[in-house]
Amino acid sequence: MRTKLILFRNELKNKTIPKYKMIGIVSELLLSREIFQTNAELEGFLADVCSLYFKSYVFRSRTLLVARTIREILNIKEDMDLKVQLYYFIQQLIEKYNEEDKSKNQFNGWIGKGV
Repeated sequence: MRTKLILFRNELKNKTIPKYKMIGIVSELLLSREIFQTNAELEGFLADVCSLYFKSYVFRSRTLLVARTIREILNIKEDMDLKVQLYYFIQQLIEKYNEEDKSKNQFNGWIGKGV
């Protein structure tokens, strides 16, 4: 997943990004069980990053949620705010994965020595 996140971040660095790429990135994030284990976590993501609010029944199905989100992204006239928010969210995820790897690597060298 980390490699996909890095690709997404690189795409979002571009000055202009087509809407279909934004839709693809958001869809991949929403459908990822690795990033969002439960559907309840998606509500906060959509509110904070995308500024989208849906009724509670929409969050029961990820595919319905993706469909509604795509429809809203297509209706957005100025998508620069969404691009910036997505960039920062993905950057935070990458940093989180890097910190987890650092903590795992510290113990690998320590445990193997002296046995």
